[in-house]
Amino acid sequence: MSCTVLALPYAIAYVIGAFAVGAVNVSNHYNREFGMENLDFSESTENINIPQPCEDVQVISDKHFIEKSFETAFMDKEILMKTLEEHGIKSISENLGQISGCIDNYTLTFEKMEADKPYFMRISCTEKDNAEEKFADLSNEYALNVQEESYMNIVDKLKQNNMEIEEEEVLDDNTIVLTVNLE
Repeated sequence: MSCTVLALPYAIAYVIGAFAVGAVNVSNHYNREFGMENLDFSESTENINIPQPCEDVQVISDKHFIEKSFETAFMDKEILMKTLEEHGIKSISENLGQISGCIDNYTLTFEKMEADKPYFMRISCTEKDNAEEKFADLSNEYALNVQEESYMNIVDKLKQNNMEIEEEEVLDDNTIVLTVNLE
């Protein structure tokens, strides 16, 4: 069995429904006016495929969307883009200094108001979704990417200065301790 679902706001669906009823009434009026009320269309209606009601239909208009804003610590555009990609954000776009993308029921927008200030983040989602949790996830992932970038820069600088890393240790809080031989 197939099913066609249209997700329309209730007001539009009501108007369309009222129009359809009105169209039937107008059709009946014209049939009477032009002497076609006695025509029998029962033979031709056998092949009409009338859609059956669908089960488990969720009406989109039942969802209430909210928008929340967050101040972030996101300063670096490349690290932010990397974080969004790693987090599974789809359709990442950049337009006039704004970065935006979508994941699940979330639409994320990042905007840098001033060059020396961090990005400002807006999350649009359904009221059932947890915008604060999504913000915390992105913040944690961004912090790990900043740490990785910093680590790589330090290792490169040490190599450029002919210094050797004697020991590396990653602590429980993901802090990296480097012991460098200065000889």
